[in-house]
Amino acid sequence: MTRFEIYSLILCIIVFILLVGVFSYMLTIIIKQGLKHIKAGLEDEDILKEFNSAGKKVQNKFSKAFNLFLNGLFCIVFGAFFISSLYINCTQNVYFENVPTYRIVLTSSMEEKNSKNSYLFDNNLNNQISAFDLIATYKIPKEQDLKLYDIVLYEVDGIWVIHRIVGIEEPNQYHPNERHFLLQGDAVGSPDRFPVLYSQMKGIYKGEKIPFIGSFILFMQSPAGWMCILLVVVSIIALPILEKKIEKAKIQRLAFLCPAKELETETVITQDEKVSIFEIKAKESDKTFTDKLEENPIAKNRYIDISELLHRVNGVRIIESKKARTYKSGKTSLAKFAVKGKTLNAYISLAPQEYQNTKYIFTDVSNVKKYANYPMRVKVSSDRQQRWVKELLIEKINKEKLTLLEMPKVVEKTSVFASLKNKKASKSFKQKLKLSPVANARFNDIKKELENISNVRVIESKNNITYKVKRLAVVKFAIKGKTLNAYINLNPSQYKDTKYIFTDVSYVKKYANYPMRVKVSSDRQVKWVKELISQVLTKGDR
Repeated sequence: MTRFEIYSLILCIIVFILLVGVFSYMLTIIIKQGLKHIKAGLEDEDILKEFNSAGKKVQNKFSKAFNLFLNGLFCIVFGAFFISSLYINCTQNVYFENVPTYRIVLTSSMEEKNSKNSYLFDNNLNNQISAFDLIATYKIPKEQDLKLYDIVLYEVDGIWVIHRIVGIEEPNQYHPNERHFLLQGDAVGSPDRFPVLYSQMKGIYKGEKIPFIGSFILFMQSPAGWMCILLVVVSIIALPILEKKIEKAKIQRLAFLCPAKELETETVITQDEKVSIFEIKAKESDKTFTDKLEENPIAKNRYIDISELLHRVNGVRIIESKKARTYKSGKTSLAKFAVKGKTLNAYISLAPQEYQNTKYIFTDVSNVKKYANYPMRVKVSSDRQQRWVKELLIEKINKEKLTLLEMPKVVEKTSVFASLKNKKASKSFKQKLKLSPVANARFNDIKKELENISNVRVIESKNNITYKVKRLAVVKFAIKGKTLNAYINLNPSQYKDTKYIFTDVSYVKKYANYPMRVKVSSDRQVKWVKELISQVLTKGDR
């Protein structure tokens, strides 16, 4: 390193230390002031607002993901420039015939065409190079292969020059053993002061460049650039630690403002809490109806007992959404189930006014739009209420004159072949999936895509699972043998002579709305089904 470079490095280190010290001091003051405000109760209103909005808007997750993305992008960009600068610095004296050696142009002598240089205009030479361009150079070819107007890189007195060959002097009485090359910059009106020998030339430029990016790489090669990278790394490490301190202080303050009972959670709030209290409601809102049932065995058993009655209704349909499970028979609404806290709630399609002054304890929710068809809510928190729900459902079934199937009887005397056949025929879609791990894995892969669609509805029957978006039929799944079959709502005639392999089943009445059948027997067909489903949704949006 030269004395100037050593001086620059020492100066940058001093400036870096001063900047880090000032930055750390200011940040410490801000954090301490913020913690004082939280402990003194000056931020109570904002803390409560943040907590109350956490259940409605899952902002924490998105903001954290966005910050993580920005930090990652920042690190990738800085890292790319830093690695590029190191690579260029290490390889600037090594040249290959086919692998480029990158160099940064430091002067503007090749930036534009000088009007005096008529050869540039006569030969239409437009490969000029601007200052701070990053250019690719290659190993200098053999001396006899160099020709007029090539742009070469040569060294004179330790200085690198990139100029164009404008003249070649063959050996003569003044230089009998060597050729002399006259070089000149395109923006300069006269050739270089001294002719250049072949031995001085190191590389040749073939027209490959990245404009202006060299200035960034030069900065990253400098001590100031190194200090900047260190400052960025320190900031990325320090900021999450400081945010955690602020969040802990908020948790402690919130624990004082809202007792654990009011937070509807059994989580004990301590200083070592790993999950922010502001995410508790958001996490609760992410749980599906099935998840909540699994967490509450009592509610689950009560639901199973009531659902057994509904499964006996002839032609019953089950419609699943994230938060509820609905039962219908044809167009007749029967009941909807949801879990609030730890309690199973049954919403029954009966007029509440008809059951006033009866033994049943219920709530009229007809004023809530989403329960307009299920206006009677019964909290199933005891065996008696469980019995009431079944009685009310039987009344609804009788009013609508629906058929209630008898429980299947056990047949004592059957042949082995008949029992095996009946057993096979009685398997539901889900049972068949469990018996076919490969089909199950492929179905779950497609199911993940479908669950991300907004307003998607799942309709379950014994042999099929159907997906709809509002009134738009999307896809129906069934198991044939051990193979998953997807029936898609697309016109098969429009997909002839395409890459997709399918069967036209439009002639089958029950598949009239899903006329394209794809056998999902490979990963490629899983990909096809996903693509075709997206086309259904695209057509439905028009």
